[in-house]
Amino acid sequence: MVAFMMKVLIVDDEQIERKGIRSLLESFNKKFEFEEAINGKDAVRKLENTYYDILITDIKMPLMNGIELTQYAKKVYPDIEVIIFSGYGEFEYAKQAMKYGVTNYVLKPVDIDEFIKTMQELLQKLELKKERDSMLQESQTNQNKYFWGKYLYSGSHEMLEKIKDRIDIREWEHIRAMFLIEGEKNFFGEDEFIEIVRKGGQRKLDFLNLNQNQELCFVKDKYDYRELALDIYKTVSKIFGISFYIAVSNPISQTEEMPKTFEKLDTLIENRFYRKQERIFYETEKTGCLSSEKDLCEIIRKMTEDIRLADILHIQNHFIEMRNGICQGIVYSQIYTKFMFSSLAKEFYECGYIEESTLESEIRRIYECKTIDEILPLVEKMIQKMENRILDNRRNARSDIAQAKSYIFEYYSKDISVETLAELVYLSPEYFSYIFKKETGVNPNRFICEYRIKKAKELLLTTNMKVAQICFATGFTNVSYFCKKFREYCGCSPEQFRHGETMDESFETEI
Repeated sequence: MVAFMMKVLIVDDEQIERKGIRSLLESFNKKFEFEEAINGKDAVRKLENTYYDILITDIKMPLMNGIELTQYAKKVYPDIEVIIFSGYGEFEYAKQAMKYGVTNYVLKPVDIDEFIKTMQELLQKLELKKERDSMLQESQTNQNKYFWGKYLYSGSHEMLEKIKDRIDIREWEHIRAMFLIEGEKNFFGEDEFIEIVRKGGQRKLDFLNLNQNQELCFVKDKYDYRELALDIYKTVSKIFGISFYIAVSNPISQTEEMPKTFEKLDTLIENRFYRKQERIFYETEKTGCLSSEKDLCEIIRKMTEDIRLADILHIQNHFIEMRNGICQGIVYSQIYTKFMFSSLAKEFYECGYIEESTLESEIRRIYECKTIDEILPLVEKMIQKMENRILDNRRNARSDIAQAKSYIFEYYSKDISVETLAELVYLSPEYFSYIFKKETGVNPNRFICEYRIKKAKELLLTTNMKVAQICFATGFTNVSYFCKKFREYCGCSPEQFRHGETMDESFETEI
């Protein structure tokens, strides 16, 4: 049985009595946190601010007697356990105390053996209760994470309405931002990471593990999110000595924004493939603006890099960033601006996305534009041509994904990474992730984890293998992490699933 900390309030107007009771309790070799009160009024002041597991009180005290104190304590904390000390001539008081739910009383002078027996029975009762409460809390937490994941990946209003009938989602309303944190493989099997990021509970953060190298952090208070992300990065990298990445969302104002925000973060974290020198990536602020030609030049430089890398995903993002960031009323140097966009058109040509004859006409049209707003649709069309050409060149994209899925189905019990799958079909990891998600609706790591859980469920129902054996047979390397992921995906523990204690089928994960 797990040993829990017990908070005890000892109330007696005699200091020697308080110290004697405390000494007896310390002999139990249990974890106690003691407070003392010199009378009932003093005890009430302490009860107003703190919950105690056990109240030990004398009956006869000045200002407020033990019966009145018990009545107050039980009203404020119905589950509090009370031990009453009474003299031989105070039996009527003891009977009165029983009306308020007190079942533990010890006669004075205290018989040590009787007191020890009373305390042993009480402590056993309390530890069983705390263990049940802990299991119930863990079950509720797992249910919350289960439905959280379902809503984030489905993004449907119908799903949200259905979830409201199952759990209390009012806590979700306090979410103000989301961070997607990606680290080394298997790193997020360590719970120590979460405690360090929370700074021992000082920060209001919740976490949802997505897979063995991704953790989603829900920020439940207003912070400087950039500063918070930077502090998390510095702290974790210093303590654990690992390299990892953080994608930071814009502020969130309502629950309905969460799935779309999660989707943006999932895309944003892909920056790690091509911008490995950067560790923190920020979602573009729609309220931002390009206030100078230098800013415009930097965006175009990034788009040029995207073209060379055939990175359709990021050129679209950078184009949106540029389009959203151009302020009305800002006057850019026409010659310099047109020269920059002409250079971009030449890059499209150099990389084979527009023809030579098209290039000439595109550049001419750019120089004929009177404002930058007239140039943007021309650039958007070039990006569309780039995407079409890439997709045309990848007609066999579905067969590549099918090949990757077949590899997962066969080798799910082995170590599989995005890089391994991308290499298998001769694609860059970033582009492979992009087309995999476009084809399947989830990123490769999520798909792998879902399939492993599916195989684990099959083994639980069709074999007598132990949970630890199933863990390693399905590609997980840590039993504790496997059980944690199983509860988050299925809403119950592996053993509960084996015995038929599952969520509704409508919420089951399917590949």
